[in-house]
Amino acid sequence: MLLPRNFATSVILLSAATASSAQSLKPDFKTQLKLGKEAAAELRTKEKVLPATDNRVKLLRELGAKLIKTIPDKEWKVRPYEFSFDVIESKEVNAFCLPGGPVFFYTGLLEKMTTVDQLVGVLGHEVGHARQEHWARGVEDANKKGLLFGIASEIFNIGKTGQDIASLALGVDQLKYGRKHENQADVEGFNASAAMGYNPQGMIDVFRMFQEMKKGSNNPEWLSSHPDDKKRIQRLEDMVKKSKRAFPAQVPLPWLKK
Repeated sequence: MLLPRNFATSVILLSAATASSAQSLKPDFKTQLKLGKEAAAELRTKEKVLPATDNRVKLLRELGAKLIKTIPDKEWKVRPYEFSFDVIESKEVNAFCLPGGPVFFYTGLLEKMTTVDQLVGVLGHEVGHARQEHWARGVEDANKKGLLFGIASEIFNIGKTGQDIASLALGVDQLKYGRKHENQADVEGFNASAAMGYNPQGMIDVFRMFQEMKKGSNNPEWLSSHPDDKKRIQRLEDMVKKSKRAFPAQVPLPWLKK
């Protein structure tokens, strides 16, 4: 899903800092943890975060604890995540994971879900972003492009108009990395659902919901940071078929049970 808007400033500042060092264009995991924790703390002061006694928070944290137990010990040794799971009261239909592990769901998304399997699929997807270090890799890619563009500008004496056009081109190209990372996170969501004993169809159902919400919007895929929902659905359905597993029936969310 999408990171919150107020995280962008930190991204820009850290991107500029790391770009100045040819030795490390990708923020190390310690930096990811620090920035993620700081951004999470700021969010908790600015957004209406639900209390731990809320049933939605209880379920999210219960599932989150179960999910992180599926992460191999050798991975923890390399990346000592600090996962946390919170719910923000907002009509926004979104969820995101900050670098290092803080996960946030909006009530706007939870209200549209009907099964625990849907929640698990999205949760696995978001945790997958942290496990794959997608934010840091995005910064690394942006830094590489920034450095290369700066060198090219000096060599070829590109004027302002040329710089504007090139920047736009780099921006569109950068979207491809976003789609690549989203596809990887989809695989993580599928694997998490299977490992936890839930049905990956839940995540597919969420993407079908997004597809319905987007009806009437004709933006082509190359202008979106996320893959086309139809393609994501097809990819996940293919994964279900290839797994040749009989997944259990989806479990209704507890607050929807009569």
